[in-house]
Amino acid sequence: MLKRMGVLALATGALALALAGCGQPERTPTINESMTQVMQPEAQTIWDITSRAFNDKGDGLDAAKIPPTDWIRLAKAGRKLRDRSHILATDATKLEVRRIQDRILGEDAAHAGVRQTWDAASPRQIEAYIAANPGLFAERAKVLEQVGADLLKAAHTKDIATVYRVSSGMDAVCDGCHEKFWGTDEPPPFQAAPEPHAKDAWIKAS
Repeated sequence: MLKRMGVLALATGALALALAGCGQPERTPTINESMTQVMQPEAQTIWDITSRAFNDKGDGLDAAKIPPTDWIRLAKAGRKLRDRSHILATDATKLEVRRIQDRILGEDAAHAGVRQTWDAASPRQIEAYIAANPGLFAERAKVLEQVGADLLKAAHTKDIATVYRVSSGMDAVCDGCHEKFWGTDEPPPFQAAPEPHAKDAWIKAS
């Protein structure tokens, strides 16, 4: 009897939790979650697959080198990129940059001065950049949404030319948004070594 009552109690508790969960609105993913959980890993999936599929000349891809399982992975990557980008493009002003407990790559190196394209931005700076130009943020997100849609279609039709275009252009698409709202992986300009001091000139002469 006690065992039966215990099972009934567990079932009732589980049902209560399920019903409570039904009333909770689904949380919109933060920008940081979108970047770290969808955009970066799916872009890497695309690059990993296509890097193994170059033709003998190295100027394109060979569809025969992409196995069926990888075509499925490309389709899933395209769908995820398309769907998450659509969320980002819908209303940029309502997006959270991150959860309070999360950290953004490079934020420790962010500074308050003039930000160059290779400088990372802090969460507060990112919020300010988006608030100042939400239309541009949405425009950049829509570009990535279209890229995802193109890849999804190409994976279903085995359109290798489009897969190559998406893969080779992905970095530029990402940087098109990062440059304005976060920071790119473009290195700072090369700084030439200063000329030796007069007292060290003998080193140069020798």
